[in-house]
Amino acid sequence: MALGNLTTQNPWWIDEKAIQTDRYIVQFEQSALKWIPRLAHSFDMNSDAVHTLRGPRQVGKTTLLKLLISSLVERGTAARRLFYWTCDLVEGPKALVELVETYLNFSRDFADERRYVFLDEISAVKDWQRGVKFLYDTGRLENTTVIMTGSNSLDIRTAAERLPGRRGTGAGPFDKVLMPMKFAEYVETRDKVLRERLSSLRLISLEDRKQIIKQLAQGGIPRALEELMLQSSELSSYLDDYLLTGGIPRAVDDYLRLGSIRQETYSTYVQVTLGDMLRWEKRETYLAQVLRSVIDTLGTPVSWRTLQKDTDIGHPATIAEYVDALKSSFILSPIYVLDRGRDAPSYRKEKKIHFRDPFIFHALRGWANQYSSYQEALNYLTGQGKPRILESVVCDHLSRLAYDLHPTDEFEPVNRLFYWKSASNEVDFVLRFEEAYLPIEVKYTSSLSRRDINGLYSFTRPNSGQKGLVLTKDLLRADEDIVALPAFLFLTLV
Repeated sequence: MALGNLTTQNPWWIDEKAIQTDRYIVQFEQSALKWIPRLAHSFDMNSDAVHTLRGPRQVGKTTLLKLLISSLVERGTAARRLFYWTCDLVEGPKALVELVETYLNFSRDFADERRYVFLDEISAVKDWQRGVKFLYDTGRLENTTVIMTGSNSLDIRTAAERLPGRRGTGAGPFDKVLMPMKFAEYVETRDKVLRERLSSLRLISLEDRKQIIKQLAQGGIPRALEELMLQSSELSSYLDDYLLTGGIPRAVDDYLRLGSIRQETYSTYVQVTLGDMLRWEKRETYLAQVLRSVIDTLGTPVSWRTLQKDTDIGHPATIAEYVDALKSSFILSPIYVLDRGRDAPSYRKEKKIHFRDPFIFHALRGWANQYSSYQEALNYLTGQGKPRILESVVCDHLSRLAYDLHPTDEFEPVNRLFYWKSASNEVDFVLRFEEAYLPIEVKYTSSLSRRDINGLYSFTRPNSGQKGLVLTKDLLRADEDIVALPAFLFLTLV
């Protein structure tokens, strides 16, 4: 790689102010919603470390890298200590090594200072881990922090697992996931007054939120949640918006600026998703059929054979392959029934399949059914679809909470989040929380009957001391073994 070619993606080497005219920084500054993910503050930038950052398409991974570069420049880091490259056209591990070594040789004057290497879309490089392993083993990454991004969980996670002992001395976890903004982040970013309110009520830090959830699990209603109910109108309205836009920055920006989401925004997401699926040799016609089957059975227990039923796909195993590919792309989230006797998921029984983000759901539903996405999204949320997509949002947020409680590079949500089913009753979610089970039912209604929550009563077993949560439209109350609270309150906690 010729040295002069590197400046095309690193113009700040010539003019430090050039980072401010980078198109991702400009788009961020012009956006109606300037979201800086909490994850941005979780990288150990002062130690030798090889980080991976994976997550769905269009969620802002490249923007996050550019914001990190901009922040380092603003804090006085010499611009030539910062190297960025998008790896779409890097042909293999040898070319990757040559690329990084060209930069390291160029920046040798800064060898005694920390250098930062940002490799975007590293998963586009076949066997990239071999190149990183060579650089690490030859000592070329000493005094260097590396952050690499990718859009497929399986690609980048599997490859990263082939770097044992070569992740550096920094603080882990080294493998991070940037998901669309959670509801709490959505509220905090849209409404500075509410953010200050959440902060004053101590509802932002993980430790404080964990204590609030613990009180709920013990059957109490914390005073902070009673206080937050004073903003119930605003929070309920934000939840309605969130169920339409999800946490995808571009969709949210469209909605805030235009009052709708452009078809171009939906189409862009669909096209990059289809590109990934074709790269993994998945058929577009099969993908549409699988998505339609998952959407039709959203949140209900299904087998692979059930999903195969109304398709022309020949074998249930093919359905499983497509769902797994969609899971690896951060689109779908399967959860399994809890086997309480084994304290583990039962993989052979029916599973529930949820979408990770509302915008992703609407975009792919529109494509699979040839709908006009925005209008059909409004129709779906006006009808019976709202409780179903809300249940998917709760599933996604609980998965993230499970990770926050047990952050490891090997984290797998299906070992921490389940659903439960007996011969006559069912509970939507069971979260492993502080070595106990916290059952959670979603009932998006303003009134509850005993029949609505029989599953919770059955799971908690009367007089066991165990409590259950039911997420409602606007109810906040505690009964003998059940705490009911609005879904918008619970989602601000997780």
